[in-house]
Amino acid sequence: MMKIGFLFNHDAGHQAGHLLPILNAVASTPSQIEIRAYVGGSDMRDIVLRGVEPKFAHRIKFVHLRTPPMVRPIARAADIFSPASRVARLVFNADAFRDLDALVAPERTSLILKDLIDEPSVKFIHVRHGAGDRAIGFHPSFAKFDLLLLQGEKYVRRLRKSGGLDGRNQYALIGYPKFDQLPKHGVAKKFFDNDRPTVVYNPHFSPDWSSWYSMGEAVLDYFAGNRDFNLIFAPHVMLFNRRMHVSPETARIAWRRRLADRFRRCDNIHVDLDSANLFDMSYMNSADIYLGDISSQVIEFIARPRPCVFLNPRDVDWRGDENFSAWRLGPVLPDLSSLDGALARAVERPDEYALAQRAHFQDTFDLTAEPSAARAARAIVDFVAGETRRDQRETALPEIAIPAKVALSS
Repeated sequence: MMKIGFLFNHDAGHQAGHLLPILNAVASTPSQIEIRAYVGGSDMRDIVLRGVEPKFAHRIKFVHLRTPPMVRPIARAADIFSPASRVARLVFNADAFRDLDALVAPERTSLILKDLIDEPSVKFIHVRHGAGDRAIGFHPSFAKFDLLLLQGEKYVRRLRKSGGLDGRNQYALIGYPKFDQLPKHGVAKKFFDNDRPTVVYNPHFSPDWSSWYSMGEAVLDYFAGNRDFNLIFAPHVMLFNRRMHVSPETARIAWRRRLADRFRRCDNIHVDLDSANLFDMSYMNSADIYLGDISSQVIEFIARPRPCVFLNPRDVDWRGDENFSAWRLGPVLPDLSSLDGALARAVERPDEYALAQRAHFQDTFDLTAEPSAARAARAIVDFVAGETRRDQRETALPEIAIPAKVALSS
């Protein structure tokens, strides 16, 4: 019997939405598989328990990743600048992974286990969380995964270029399992009791690229004084999860200030710093205009083409840089002096960037008539079964690729 594990080890819930649909899809297969959900932290446990479909719950064994009591406060203190608690949970529970055939994980931190357990028979499978363009998402270390579950051709192209796909590992195109959860014919949640255009402001937490540290409060003040628009303040869930942020690319440090109370009292501003709406696409589906910087959530927003405005506080020379490909989908502002005009144009010409957005969306996501989670489950089961046979007969497997594009209709 195959043993396949799914790792839910982040301190926030945003990664779970990418992995839970695949867990449910694997649990729905008739294959003889022992399925384990490795869960770190009480908050994540609650998210996973809510996300597992009841009819499949009996097939899933939950493994809770705990750390020694004396380690927890030290790790929590170090969390201010590193993923210390996540790493500690892996280090102190490494033996629990040793008998797996495969571990499916949404982050590179899991590769620590590859060295700790040193079991070639345990295959590491990566499923991406988010759909961004930043270089960190194409790091050469992705080559350490045995199988990469990729959303679309863009990721194959860039990972081959970076060395993350180097011929020794394999990949499968699966689409975007998070989209499987969207209702086919539904009405977006409404967060304001009026018909004014709604802007969602979605700053990232990266000290290198986020607009929040230098412009964020001014953005909120702008909307507090402009009742022509509603504003949903929906930052990346990690922005207010920590006070200090350190860039993994440049080691730049930024301190996140406390949000002023006055913004919560504005009836045209909806503030959300920590709810599931931040990452379940509720705000991306509801808003009329996207305002942000480098967050990959903009790609979820353009599933239905709508106006986007980007903030470039460091005046980065972004043209021609594939790490900023999304900035071709709307005007890019170095400061807020042009925000009036950008918003007015968005209202007057909402379809101005629709063609560019559709092209970018289709390059990012390989969506077919088959649900993305089902494609991922099939790729995982076929890969693990093939690797088991390969171990038995000691022959090589060809590269996995599942093409067949069907563009998402808008």
